[in-house]
Amino acid sequence: MKKLLPLFSCLILIGCGVLTSAQADDDPLEPLNRRIGTWANTTYQKQAAWTPEERTTTGEETIKWILDKKFIQIDVINVDGTKGRSLITYDAEAKVYRSWFFGNQNEFPRGESIGRWDPKADRMDWTLDFGGDLRGRMFLQFTGKDKMDWALAIRDGSGKLMMKTGGSQTRKQ
Repeated sequence: MKKLLPLFSCLILIGCGVLTSAQADDDPLEPLNRRIGTWANTTYQKQAAWTPEERTTTGEETIKWILDKKFIQIDVINVDGTKGRSLITYDAEAKVYRSWFFGNQNEFPRGESIGRWDPKADRMDWTLDFGGDLRGRMFLQFTGKDKMDWALAIRDGSGKLMMKTGGSQTRKQ
């Protein structure tokens, strides 16, 4: 579990954008559109059960539309050698966003990741179910056209903090 930093640095790639309520209602994929491009990232891990030592890594993410603009694909490479790919879409029937992450540290989709966009706050909130008694909450907050901050906490069923991570991203192009 110590190598979960790449998993959660990629989970932040969940799309969101700066929209008006009318724009989000007209096109629920528009929050994902905000993420298209190349981004520099900085990700930190705080001390918790899975992460006994605090650490920080940096990297680059390339994000593009795939499959007839039904999903965004996010590819991340960090300077510490961790790599990952995320897929994110909008589930029109359930009216939520869904994401899946795959990484080179044996990470793969487990449970559900459900996102909800708040256009007034320029923020997406996620609930994560990793199976067993592990649950997480994450937010992604745009702080400008080309900057985003995020944070994630995962707890077990007793409330014990298993992981606390977060970071920032800045658009490169």
